[in-house]
Amino acid sequence: MSNNTHFDSDEAADEQGPDLRKYLQIVLARKWLIVGLTAAITALVAIIVLDMSSRYKATATLMFELDSANLVSVEKLYDVGSQQRDYILTQTELLQSRELAERVIRKLDLLDNPEFEGQLQSESFDPLGFLSFSDREASAGGHVDRTRMDKVVTLFLKRLTIEPKRYTHLVDITFEAHSPSLAAQVANTVVAEYIASQEEAKSQFTNRASSWLQERLETLRGKLEQSEADLHAFREAEDLVDVSGVNSLAEQELNEMTAQLQDMRRQLKQISSVYEQMHDLEGNELALANLPEVLSNPMIQEIKRNEAEASRNVAELSRRYGPKHPDMIAANNKLAMVREQLRTEVRNLSAAIESQYVTALTRVSAQELDVKRAKENYQEVSRKKFRYDELLRETEVNRKLFNTFLTRVNETRETTGFETAPARLADPAVAPERPASPNRKLAVAAAFAIALMFSVALTFVLDFLHEGVRSPEDVEMYLHQRLMGVLPDVSKASGERLPLRTFYDPEQFTFSESVRTLRTGVVLSRPSETGRVIAVASSVPGEGKTTVAQSLAFALAQVEKVLLIDADLRKPVIGMDFAVPEGHPGLAELVEGSSAIDECIFRDEKSGVHLVPAGVQCEDPQKQLVSPQFGEMIKVLARSYDRIIIDTPPVQAVSDALIIARQANSILYVVKYDDTNKRLVSKGIDRFRQVGAEIDGVVLNHVDTSRNSAYADEYQGYGYGREERSRKAASAEPAGAELQKLDSEKAV
Repeated sequence: MSNNTHFDSDEAADEQGPDLRKYLQIVLARKWLIVGLTAAITALVAIIVLDMSSRYKATATLMFELDSANLVSVEKLYDVGSQQRDYILTQTELLQSRELAERVIRKLDLLDNPEFEGQLQSESFDPLGFLSFSDREASAGGHVDRTRMDKVVTLFLKRLTIEPKRYTHLVDITFEAHSPSLAAQVANTVVAEYIASQEEAKSQFTNRASSWLQERLETLRGKLEQSEADLHAFREAEDLVDVSGVNSLAEQELNEMTAQLQDMRRQLKQISSVYEQMHDLEGNELALANLPEVLSNPMIQEIKRNEAEASRNVAELSRRYGPKHPDMIAANNKLAMVREQLRTEVRNLSAAIESQYVTALTRVSAQELDVKRAKENYQEVSRKKFRYDELLRETEVNRKLFNTFLTRVNETRETTGFETAPARLADPAVAPERPASPNRKLAVAAAFAIALMFSVALTFVLDFLHEGVRSPEDVEMYLHQRLMGVLPDVSKASGERLPLRTFYDPEQFTFSESVRTLRTGVVLSRPSETGRVIAVASSVPGEGKTTVAQSLAFALAQVEKVLLIDADLRKPVIGMDFAVPEGHPGLAELVEGSSAIDECIFRDEKSGVHLVPAGVQCEDPQKQLVSPQFGEMIKVLARSYDRIIIDTPPVQAVSDALIIARQANSILYVVKYDDTNKRLVSKGIDRFRQVGAEIDGVVLNHVDTSRNSAYADEYQGYGYGREERSRKAASAEPAGAELQKLDSEKAV
């Protein structure tokens, strides 16, 4: 299975949703921390709550009389808006005012009441001198009462709660105190003092309004009398009887004269046109005779007919007679006489028209003077009327104001003594039987719930901040490696290593099965001969790297021929674990060529594992590991064994493991569960990757497999066949043929 397969499965799991069992296991892993912290916090809160003194709440209900009739009309002058929507909210704020609180405190003599004494002493306690100099001076001087009153009022208001009821005229006044009777008494007194203060304010305002009305009435009386006197004096001075009639006559006269002037001007315009034409043709009677105005004259028309007849007669006679014929002379004389008559009549008519023009012009000028005098007269009358109307309006306004204020004063005088309360006590407060706070059961239950949630949250935070490798997800998502195997933690004494042959211990069947599972992963990961040389590495000492190498060698020896090499030339332990005789040649001698291969190999008869101990320690182990002899030795040994396991030094301590990795076909990286820092492990793996060596898989060692751990489910079935295995382990050698056959089949 490749790393990509693991990542795909993780993504599929993420799509399915969070694993709730994982979170449950995290909680169960730290259950005693959660239980202890929750119990401690709950106990502390219980002690605090039990030590707290009981407090009682009493509630009185106040109702505002918003719909009561106002018998005193003067209230309109100072109405505070009792019908407005925000009236109740305004009065609610007044119920919480410091002035009203001080009235109640003085009424009930609460200034020295033990109810506030404890809080006052705690607030006045100043061991470090944090109070200002002015505060200390006030406390020591003559302002003690004022300072104390301010503090008591502040404490009083903290215990007072005002809550209007929606869609009603009702307000609940609640007071909290250690004494139930005091709580009820204070709530009722707040209502009483509020009503009293409102009535006092109303009475004071009414008195001030009445005084002001009386003063204004006298002032308006004087103004009215003065305005009436001014109006009368003006009428006498101007000799006005009927101002409206005089103004109407003047207006009518002006209109008539203006109309006459317009007619005269129109006539003058007509005559002026004829006069100008006649004046232009003056001396030419014949041309004047042809003017329409002249032709329209009956006399001119008659003369014109006579002229025409005389002209026809002259024309007829001239065809028969000569110019000296008497008839001809008589006819010409008659024609000349008619024409002379025409000229005379035209001159007369022209003189008449001129006379008419002069007369019309004179009449227009005279009429214009009359209109001008009429206008001046009308304007004078209008000014008098305007002044008269102004004085009359002023008099009427003063009279109306005077009558209005006189009515208000009389109403106030007649209704004095009748007062309506702005509110009333709808439901008085009674002394409560049960305390309102603290609710000890609820407080302890809430403390328990909050402490439990806090403890669980703290558990998740600690789990999130933990830097160790704890799950396959850490291996695959953070280290980007495949999890090859998981070895459970085996109980042992602190500071001691795991016994060498724990793999064969019937009581440690879980550990044995885990090693066999690791063996199966190693065999199947590289089924060909390319995985014959396995290097076992770790980041730091103490992760169980050598134990993993030894146990894996025991498991592989049941099905294969295995050679275990101790390549930790600096701190070798495999030789001591297998009780190799002192002085037995090992890897150092084999690389130097001072001993043959057969001389350096030690056979463990109990397990069948062949091993090469470290040998004699040298000053420069890396010099031997980088030598060509080391690589040739590995190749020679690989031809004689099915599997070679090399135990290497920690990669973060020294770089020997990087050199050994070049000769290995497979690398197993051992990580101690929930111990080694993930960043340190990642750096160690990166060091192998930098030299071109790929890690085949990670072995998670010392894993907690208890019931509440993350790996509990994976090891629940390891008890299957435990008795049978114990019996076989006791009756046969681990390397026997029958067990080898069984394990070979299982591995396949």
